[in-house]
Amino acid sequence: MNKNDLRYRKTETNLKQAYLSLLAEHDCHTITVSQLCTLAQCARNTFYQHYPDLETLQDRIIGEVLDEISGAFHTAETDLAQIDAHRTRQYVEGIVAGVTNQQETLQRLFSKDDGTFQKQLEGVIYAQVMAGDRQLSKAADTPVNRLNAAYLAAAVAGFIASWLRDPQVTTAMAEEALLAIHQPTIKTSSAYLATAPR
Repeated sequence: MNKNDLRYRKTETNLKQAYLSLLAEHDCHTITVSQLCTLAQCARNTFYQHYPDLETLQDRIIGEVLDEISGAFHTAETDLAQIDAHRTRQYVEGIVAGVTNQQETLQRLFSKDDGTFQKQLEGVIYAQVMAGDRQLSKAADTPVNRLNAAYLAAAVAGFIASWLRDPQVTTAMAEEALLAIHQPTIKTSSAYLATAPR
């Protein structure tokens, strides 16, 4: 089985799309392999060539989404002096773009979430915030900054979940709201990180 084969990749895409379609109507625990294969138009043995079970398929979908979101929170800044209003806007735009690229998948995952997925999202954001802060200053590795990063990660994960659950919130509205909230937070964090040498 060649994972780079076009047929393999097409089946992989079909299985993921079918799972997300079923997730719109069913709880993840009630989806069956038979339902999935019918919707994806493939045989059961084809499914099992790709995944040992439905939980692994769900984990793969979640992993891909979280990887993209993680990348959206990555920052290349290495100097606190470079963090200005323009850079902050670019950072927020990158976060919003990452969410928008995965919007449909995120909405489906949040719609059936018991809190587990939001916690996973929070963990990814926390890891990226801490990694970025460690690039900027040794002050990142203090209990207070870890608390700041935990607060920020939980707040942003909650913001994303609320945005995607509310059909009245447009991408532009979300971007401006996140920028308005995030700008003073980043200024405060930057001022705190500046208190210790790199």
